[in-house]
Amino acid sequence: MTEAVEDLDRRSQRTRKAVFDAFTRLIFTHRYSAIRTSDLIEAAGVGRSTFYEHFRNKDDVLVWAIDPIFAPLAEAAAGRASLPRLRFVVDHLWERRALARVMFEPPLSAKLQRKLAGMIEARLGQRAPDALPNAMMAAASAAAQLALLRVWLSGEAACDPKVLAHRLADRRV
Repeated sequence: MTEAVEDLDRRSQRTRKAVFDAFTRLIFTHRYSAIRTSDLIEAAGVGRSTFYEHFRNKDDVLVWAIDPIFAPLAEAAAGRASLPRLRFVVDHLWERRALARVMFEPPLSAKLQRKLAGMIEARLGQRAPDALPNAMMAAASAAAQLALLRVWLSGEAACDPKVLAHRLADRRV
């Protein structure tokens, strides 16, 4: 790798970290709907054009930043569940349920469902020739997992967090 490319990679990483850190600070001090992209750019201390080289808007930042939360869900859907990691995700979402409720409702829910489905599909191995396509299975699993979380977080149905984590660990969601 050339020095110029390495510098670009480091700059890109610094920019993304600055945006992620700013997003995290803002998300815990403001309602998601009240955060403007310009607020995020200012809080990150990056230029407008620099921000738009990496993201289209605040929703793109959210979809990118959700990876650590969705990774245990994707692993579970692919049959490699970690119950402690799933329990952490369930507890984390419950502690931030006001934000999580916004995330799991339209218009963000569709973007997040596609994100989770992509993460699941990337983890699925080869399937039998007569099986449903991985993309279809991943989309169904993502929809089911997010539906369970949405119903629970909205209060439509009560469930012990430990039971929910166990159910999410069962890949037959």
